[in-house]
Amino acid sequence: MTFDVMDAWHPTVNPSARMPVHHYRHLAVLGRSDGLLNEFPRHRGGTTIRLPRVRDGRFHVVELGGDSVFAPWWRPASEPDAVRHITHVYETALRHPEPTKEERRVLAGLREDFAARCAEGSNGLTVGEALWQATDALHRSLTPSLPRLTLTSLTRSEVRHTLARALGHVPGGLSTALVRWAEQEQRPMWPLLAVATSPEGVPLRVRLHAADGRFDLSPLLTTSSARPTGRPVSLGEDELINLLGAGRLVPGSRLTALAEVALHLAGPPVRHFGNTYGAFDIASTLLSAPEGSDIPCCSDDEDSWHYADLPHGDGHRYPLHLVELAACTTEAHAAAEALISASLAKGGPIPLELKGGDLDATVCAGGAGLLR
Repeated sequence: MTFDVMDAWHPTVNPSARMPVHHYRHLAVLGRSDGLLNEFPRHRGGTTIRLPRVRDGRFHVVELGGDSVFAPWWRPASEPDAVRHITHVYETALRHPEPTKEERRVLAGLREDFAARCAEGSNGLTVGEALWQATDALHRSLTPSLPRLTLTSLTRSEVRHTLARALGHVPGGLSTALVRWAEQEQRPMWPLLAVATSPEGVPLRVRLHAADGRFDLSPLLTTSSARPTGRPVSLGEDELINLLGAGRLVPGSRLTALAEVALHLAGPPVRHFGNTYGAFDIASTLLSAPEGSDIPCCSDDEDSWHYADLPHGDGHRYPLHLVELAACTTEAHAAAEALISASLAKGGPIPLELKGGDLDATVCAGGAGLLR
């Protein structure tokens, strides 16, 4: 029996055309419909609203500015500040003059669905889970054939206990392995090894100082208007591991790779679904476990891809996103289902060409031949 870790999907206010392919690939590669939601925050990742425009025969993208830097995805949906962080992204977009009437309807609908899921209180969801459910439900209404998945925060999954135990049994010790890794990359400090939560509910960053193998905690500034408060607090290796087991820490890719390779050495085969960018090759070398490099289920960007994209500048392509598709007509939604099927068969994006002066006509034209 294998131990599966899936971190291929992140919460986002406007999912890209990777979402449908991810769902199909998740089932095809793993043969199961449950998994983990990757709530590790990326710098401005998942909190930007971009709107496509076709003007003068060229494709343009309008970015609606916001002040989100790191979204607190892993915080409970019962936390008002964490919920406001996400609703503020939609509200900022709705105050902007650029969105069309249909785009405003979609943005407002997502905001309201997300807030309603958070307001249920007793559901125990995280902010990331609530947003994932809202966006997933919208995409399913547009493309009904989309497979149904259940993705759970690591902070609420039993998987966290297994990963925590594995970090406590990294050959040679966790700190030693991380310091060797940092030295190999010539990095004196890793500023975001993991994220955690203080007893008062404050989002924290976990840093590694490679010179002495020391960990510390400091507030994670989630918005550009936030100001640092307080001094970093020392964190012991055992404390870090205990925070993970308690559901108060989300590990970054390096910690996850070390845990999975250590687990693979001591127990059942491990499968990792999601991009790894070479992390398992390095972790396997550090732990003298060459078989650990086989843990990833597929190569980077083969876990999912954009099912359709458009020409955007010289040699660049821009993927469809959920908000813009939802603002299109039902004919475009049917065309999107056809494009998804064609992309899965092809194993890559279907290139769309600008037609009719708007996105709706472009999507309809792209799927027209596939619907026959």
